[in-house]
Amino acid sequence: MDELLNVRSSNDTSSEPSDVELEKFYSELLLKSQNEQATDGNKSQEPKEKNWNSVKPTPGICVKSQIVGGDGGKVFINICTSSAVPAPKPITEQELLTVIDEFAADSDETINYRVPMSIGEAHVEVDKHGQACTAYDVIINPNFLTTIKESRVFFGFLMSIVLEGLQNKYEVQIDRKWALLKNKKFFGRVDEQRMRKKALIQEVSSQPSGRIPEEKTKEPRYVLVREPETGHPEFLIAEIELLGVEKASNLMVDAGEDRLVVSTRPKKYSLDMYLPFDLLPEEIGCQFDVSTHVLTVTMPVKPLDE
Repeated sequence: MDELLNVRSSNDTSSEPSDVELEKFYSELLLKSQNEQATDGNKSQEPKEKNWNSVKPTPGICVKSQIVGGDGGKVFINICTSSAVPAPKPITEQELLTVIDEFAADSDETINYRVPMSIGEAHVEVDKHGQACTAYDVIINPNFLTTIKESRVFFGFLMSIVLEGLQNKYEVQIDRKWALLKNKKFFGRVDEQRMRKKALIQEVSSQPSGRIPEEKTKEPRYVLVREPETGHPEFLIAEIELLGVEKASNLMVDAGEDRLVVSTRPKKYSLDMYLPFDLLPEEIGCQFDVSTHVLTVTMPVKPLDE
């Protein structure tokens, strides 16, 4: 602002800065603030870098919408890709429609189809009119990007869970009347997203269990509950049944801010779960009971005021 005031004082003190000058000044100030925040964020993260996996997304497609309520500001959702994000289970359009119909008939049930993704934090950008707007980056598997480009059914399904995920994670309600921007793969700057690596498993029993012949990798049975059941939860608790797994050292657990990945060695089970709430990854705890073959993952949820 001093810079703008200096311009005024060096000329006629009675003149006011024009709208064009103000717009240019605030745009430059906003972009400068973004760069400083990014630099400060990188410095604060350096000591813990070994505990994170950095993912540099590849631009894919861009969707435009707006905030519901308030000033109704513009929102851009960048659908990006990375091979670090697993592809969802391949199903046909008809199978997906059947899953959606079953969910619509009984909304108390959890929809039986998951799309692995990583939803990044909001970043402020400037549109072509010099106005501030918000952008979110969502990373999916490259093969699934091809799927949604070829199918309106899959594209519509993805956008519905993305908008729901943004609402659950950041408490932002975005208008469902979105528009796909043609010839635009990304809006704003492309930033890395990080996933925290986690593999802290405590074995709570030393009783041996019978060995089961190896099978093709499959998704294990699991139950996900929230505590408390109403309001904003303090914990998410996942109980995962891993029949045939003999010891904790055969398990790998990776947890990000909104994602839980469990796999076994040898590759008997694989689970990739997108979670509807932000977690406190450094406080996640795991226990594996070798007598029941159940892995319990206790995930503290980030409070709303953080």
